[in-house]
Amino acid sequence: MKKLLITAVIALFTFGAMNAQTFKIGGSLGIPVGDASDFYSVAVGADAYFYFTDIDDLISIGGTAGFRNFFGKEYDTVLGTFQSEDSLFLPVAGAARIKLFGMISGGIDLGYAIPLSDFLDGGLYFKPVVSVDLANRIELFVSYESISDYINYGILNCGILFQF
Repeated sequence: MKKLLITAVIALFTFGAMNAQTFKIGGSLGIPVGDASDFYSVAVGADAYFYFTDIDDLISIGGTAGFRNFFGKEYDTVLGTFQSEDSLFLPVAGAARIKLFGMISGGIDLGYAIPLSDFLDGGLYFKPVVSVDLANRIELFVSYESISDYINYGILNCGILFQF
């Protein structure tokens, strides 16, 4: 079932990207916060955005799909030292952005994170983001991401997106 869902997401994303007005792809590096900071040391991600609709020069609406890898860390307990396993997610979400002053934008991604590790459940995906556009081709951003599973996978991120 998981493979079918992932295949459907990739097909939908490919079709959407071919018809998109704006297509962005890039990566991020983040520090786990909250519950996740107990078990994970760093999180890396890759994202692709496609915006179908530019309502006007200020507002863009579209979708995003990505990949998140939370790298496990060693932690000490009363029973000894343990190594947590990496946690992998495929977030799929709607994306909305408001652009101010022609180069600063803010918005939100809201959707679902599909687990790619067998021991995980999926969860609500929420990502508020603030970014700066450089020459309308490169976007530098900072964000907070939250994946609500049995623990809250929170990340403080910074990253870069390239527009095509």
